[in-house]
Amino acid sequence: MLVKEKKLIVTYYTSSMAFATEKACAKELITGKLISAPREVSADCGISFATGIENREKLIEVLRKYNVEYDKIVELEI
Repeated sequence: MLVKEKKLIVTYYTSSMAFATEKACAKELITGKLISAPREVSADCGISFATGIENREKLIEVLRKYNVEYDKIVELEI
């Protein structure tokens, strides 16, 4: 049985911003991965970035630092 866990999901207007997040997080040692946008969350580009909810503050700092534009950040069980 697959166990769902709560994750922080970032959605984007463009896929280039999703890839920029992945690259920035790798530089800043934030674990996460690109995933297909969950149905519950609207995303224009269809790609989201998922990471642990404990990374919220650090992730927001990194998005600002690297000028990454995003749609929204939500918590979801996936």
